[in-house]
Amino acid sequence: MELKTSDVAARLGVSPKTIQRWVRKYDITLRKNEAGHYLFDEKTVALLERVKFEQGAAMEAPPTPKRPPTPPRNNVPIDALFGSIEPEIARVSSRLDQLEQQLEQKADDVVSIQLLHHRQEMEEIAARLTALEQLVARLEQQLNTRPPAPHEPPEEPKQKRRGLGRVMRLFA
Repeated sequence: MELKTSDVAARLGVSPKTIQRWVRKYDITLRKNEAGHYLFDEKTVALLERVKFEQGAAMEAPPTPKRPPTPPRNNVPIDALFGSIEPEIARVSSRLDQLEQQLEQKADDVVSIQLLHHRQEMEEIAARLTALEQLVARLEQQLNTRPPAPHEPPEEPKQKRRGLGRVMRLFA
């Protein structure tokens, strides 16, 4: 029974690329089909299972021995270290609060400036709209107050040629 790389990979629970890598790494001789794909027999699958087991054991980290707790450096107790760090922590925290307030102020300033620009643009648009409304009103007034233009005499409609169709039907 011959298996493809993907079948062996599924059977071993690894990716097909891992199978191909093991074949190259351990120089396992395999037959290939017409498309150049590896064909595995049961003996080779058993060999790959052993490789997987060995690879799995190699991947596991050796247990770390428990170390005794490290003594405090320079024989200074932890509480004393924290006491000297506490003012620095307070200073950094205070500076962080100041920076946050400055950032909020900058954000408020930016929003205020944007609102002012938008308001100015809206006022300009409103002024243009008012000017356009006035122009339309003037043009309507001029159109309504203009005296009617003298009409040219209407063109006389062409008279239909009657009877020609009858005559033509005679020759058809």
